[in-house]
Amino acid sequence: MSDFFYDGQTKRYITQFIRIMSNFSYKDVKGNLTRIPVRYGDMSRQVGALLKKNSENTIPSAPFISCYIKDMQFDQSRMQDPTFISKVQIREQALDPVTGQYVINQQGANYTVERMMPSPYLATFNADIWTTNTDQKLQIWEQLAVLFNPSLELQTTDNYIDWTSISVITLKSHIWSSRSVPQGLEQDIDVLSMTFETHVWITPPVKVKKLGIITKIIASVFSTTQGTIANDFSNPNAVLESLGNEQQSVIVTPGNFDLLVLDNVASLLSNNGSGVAANLSAAGVKSSWVTLLNLYPGQFRAGLSQIRLAKPDGNEIVARISLDPLDEFKMMLSFDQDTIPTNTVIEGPARNNNSWGSVDAIINPETYNPTNKVAGTRYLILNDISSDPIDGPVAWLQDNGDGFIANGNDIIEWHGTSWVVVFNSSTTKEITYITNAYTGVQYKWDGSSWSKSFEGIYSNGAWRLIL
Repeated sequence: MSDFFYDGQTKRYITQFIRIMSNFSYKDVKGNLTRIPVRYGDMSRQVGALLKKNSENTIPSAPFISCYIKDMQFDQSRMQDPTFISKVQIREQALDPVTGQYVINQQGANYTVERMMPSPYLATFNADIWTTNTDQKLQIWEQLAVLFNPSLELQTTDNYIDWTSISVITLKSHIWSSRSVPQGLEQDIDVLSMTFETHVWITPPVKVKKLGIITKIIASVFSTTQGTIANDFSNPNAVLESLGNEQQSVIVTPGNFDLLVLDNVASLLSNNGSGVAANLSAAGVKSSWVTLLNLYPGQFRAGLSQIRLAKPDGNEIVARISLDPLDEFKMMLSFDQDTIPTNTVIEGPARNNNSWGSVDAIINPETYNPTNKVAGTRYLILNDISSDPIDGPVAWLQDNGDGFIANGNDIIEWHGTSWVVVFNSSTTKEITYITNAYTGVQYKWDGSSWSKSFEGIYSNGAWRLIL
């Protein structure tokens, strides 16, 4: 590999400076507009001789503007940490190799771009305005004078990861005329010199690397006997679709796996064909997501692929998925809030109806003392309350001294002078959802107990992947 590199960075600054000085015109005595040509001032002797037709008696045509670099100095005042490296993650949109068009909502190649600290320079540019009379000079100068007040933004590239593409060019000084007084007959052309300064960054080549995070799983395609899959992740209900006489593409539904959803993480649990794992201890060991996803012909796309969890009402909870780069047994979940179950309306005597789907806290009434009660306060209680006015606990007595009775798993509300049961767990059998306003966690009543609304173990038929 060669150590040579050249990106033409200084040339781009010159080109942009010439473009700034371009497209100006002047009006002659007849009212005709004439475009003023702009040239790069560092002209070779051969080209100069051709323009003068190899004669010292030929006068260069005017008006025109000559642009060139007058000076280039290292700008130590702008120098920063020379060892600094900026890393940028680039994710391309997928490109269809057949049509050459971008594929909507599909991720392509992924890269890490390492940008090294550039070297700062201060460049001095000159623009020499050649004119044949004072009126030409004044017309051209007036158009430039209002453009620089005193600075103008300069952009060298349109690459959005180029952190040196934007600079500022500033008008610093003038030399109004190249003529002297008294004027000699041999000087027919007058030159107005304008001096500009701009900050220049000279950037070393960047390092481009493939992203080190798992973003794509390539489907396993292999030859096999119709109806069998020879590996540890075999599924007796797998569907085989023929793509030819010798090759089979395997589409696998996770028939031998339950799913544990906990704290926005999904884990595969092998149930060994024994049906739904009733709890984590009864479930099989956790299994690798990478190995399972390799069985799918679809393309796994981190942050775009979905997992869908079946709800009792037949609808689904949707979450976008991405693999944990440090643990192949964990799938990270980002839930679509619109698919999470809606809280059940539980009416009460004093609580604001906008809060009928929540409780203020989940408490143990045997250890919690409800002081400073406010009308409308609600609690989900974990144990029974039997407050006898004679020999029972006094913390849950009504204001008139009467006792109060409630069962564990009930929801109670303070009316203002007394406690009321607004959700009776012993008589309610339908699915009920409420949110703990203190923690923001949603809970579900399944007819016998409370649990987090969508966390837990899903059987192999109650979840699916959308790749």
